[in-house]
Order: sequence, then structure tokens, then C-alpha cells
Amino acid sequence: MSPDVLLAACRFLHDASLMALWGSFAYLALLVPRSVAKPITDRLTIFRLAAVSLTLLTACVALPLQAAIIGDGWADGVNTQVLGDIIASTSVGKAWLGQLFGASVLAIAQCVSPRLATKVTAATSGLALATLALGGHAVMQDGWQGILHPLNDVLHVLCAGAWFGALLPLLLVLARLGQAPIQRDATAALRRFSTVGHWVVALAILTGIGNGLFILGWPPLGWRSTYQMLLTAKIAVVLVMTALAILNRYWFVPRIGRNRASAITAIRTGTLIEIGLGLTVILLVSIFGMLDPSGSD
Repeated sequence: MSPDVLLAACRFLHDASLMALWGSFAYLALLVPRSVAKPITDRLTIFRLAAVSLTLLTACVALPLQAAIIGDGWADGVNTQVLGDIIASTSVGKAWLGQLFGASVLAIAQCVSPRLATKVTAATSGLALATLALGGHAVMQDGWQGILHPLNDVLHVLCAGAWFGALLPLLLVLARLGQAPIQRDATAALRRFSTVGHWVVALAILTGIGNGLFILGWPPLGWRSTYQMLLTAKIAVVLVMTALAILNRYWFVPRIGRNRASAITAIRTGTLIEIGLGLTVILLVSIFGMLDPSGSD
């Protein structure tokens, strides 16, 4: 298997893990009442530790894979001289240092008291996710665009991660809507998800459009290059996700009071589909993020 394919897989696992951690624990820390958040956080402990471990592992593996691609193949992937030169002399190396730092802080943070795990994981995974904007197409420009593009990209990955990642604990919140002692708090968590979700989804879409304009200019879509084709496919998937989110919010959520079981089942099904579509988006970005937008890939 080529290092390019393995690097794309590494990027997918790294980005998906960080987005899931950030979205899940930011939602639980900020929007879910403690009576509901505590048991969900406890249930997600194994997931949290596995995702953190995967984030750190993929961060460590990424540099040797980059070295194998930049150099003369697999031998350069373990050549300390090549690795050192990449770190010292390339934007790829500096971006990798930032991402390794973020992943390391996230891993070390898991040693805190379980009582603080939710907030600390949310904060450190958000930091680690923001470091993704230190490399790639977001730093390929100079001047004012060289400042605004990375800032826009940070906001984009945080909003996209909040949208995607919060879907996992939302499934567990839905399962508690029928539990009398915490039904009111679970309903509040669902309502807050919906309210904040409007802004998060809108910002994710707007900043995504901004990224496309920074990289490709106008029009950003088309079929002139593999990059543009995959970007167009990503946007199509995001539009389907958005339609599902709107359907859940404005069709099924209002029906919970009249036909709880069927409405919750429909919302759960839509949420599962959104998770699958979100993973598809992350996979597409992991691939076209390695390509030359101009088409010489």
C-alpha cells in the first residue's frame, strides 16, 4: 500500500477522532444538564480514551508517511535526517509539530480527575482540532489572505466538528427522553442542541464557502480537477446532512409530544444517517486536502 493512501487514512482517523471528541464533550459540557450529562459521559469513557489514543497515534505516524511521500519512498520514512529536515525546513513539518503538540496536550489532559474530564476533554480537543488549520491549503497564501484564511479555517473545523461530534451524545440523550426522573432535563438538552445547532451549521457552511473562495476563487465548484470534483461531492453530502437536520428539527421534533415513540425513532434514524454522511465528508476532505487545487495532481 502506498504512503499516500496510508496518509489519507491517517488523516481521516485523526480528524474524525478529534471532531467526535470536540463535538461530543463540548455539547455535554456546555448544553446538557448534569443529570443527563454525567451518565452519558461515563458511558463514553472507553470511546473517549480510544479516540484520544487514536489521535495521538495518527499524529505520530503522519510525519514518517509525509517523509516517505516527499522523499524517495519508505526508506525515507524512517530516515532521521530526512525527518529532521522536514521538521526544520518545511511548512509540513511545522504544521506537524503543532498537531503533535495538540494531540499530546489532549492525551495528557486525560490524567485529570474524572469530575473534570468532560470540560478538559472539550477544551483540549478543541485546541487540537484548531491546530489542523496550521497546515495544508489554509497557509498557502500571503498578506491579509494569509491571516484570514487560517482564522476562517479554525472557525470552520470547530463548527463542523461541533455539528458532527454532538450527534453521538445526541443519540444517548434521545434514549433518555422517556425516563421520567430526567425527562425534563433530556428535553432541555435536545432543545439546546437544536437552538445552538442553527448557528453552528450556518457558520460551518459559511466558513466552508469562505475556504473554497480562498483556495479556488470564483466559481469554487466544477469539474476541472480532481480537487474540485471531490469538493463538489463534499458540498453535495453537506447539503443532504443539512436537509436531514432541518427535517429532524422542524418535522419530527414537534411531533414528540403527540407520538413520542415514532418521532424519536425517526430522529434517531436521521441522526445515524447524518453520522454516516459526516464520516463521508471527513473522508473526502482527507483525500482532497492532499491534492493540488490547480489540478496538477
